[in-house]
Amino acid sequence: MLRNTVRFLALAAAAAVLGGCSTTTENNCPLASALVDTSSLTMFAAGTTRPLYTVQVAKVDSDCSIHKYEHTVSTDVDISFTATRPTSGSAAEYNVIYFVATTQSSRILAKRRFRAHFRFEPEETTTTFTASVDSNEITVEKSKKAYDYALLVGLQLTKDQLEYNRTVGRYPK
Repeated sequence: MLRNTVRFLALAAAAAVLGGCSTTTENNCPLASALVDTSSLTMFAAGTTRPLYTVQVAKVDSDCSIHKYEHTVSTDVDISFTATRPTSGSAAEYNVIYFVATTQSSRILAKRRFRAHFRFEPEETTTTFTASVDSNEITVEKSKKAYDYALLVGLQLTKDQLEYNRTVGRYPK
């Protein structure tokens, strides 16, 4: 468990540097970014090595309201996704599970999972879609500031999917 936590935090640090993000910095909001190793998901057709589709976290935006006297910060996160499929064909609909994790220093404070729905129109090979997580509440410790916290966004992956991402790099071929 400790090893996984350390690995998650190392990924979080990398995400802050490499992840696509945009955070409103006025008011000193928590940083919001995509966790690099979990920012892409490739689904394969059953029993094959042929990709069915790939979803990527394209952009993460956030803003916040700091409630100074209550020692809380309320954050809203908007996530943009891009999905591609190798060949055009008939219309298809899928769901993807993503997460928003709240961290502070070396601690994971909370992780919430959400489902986003997307659709390819007939003959379409690329589609975009968005998701929003509103009113994510963070209790700020007395000796901390809102910017001491971070929000990490990623796609919920299996162990095999995570290893696949690490093998092919951030952008699947």
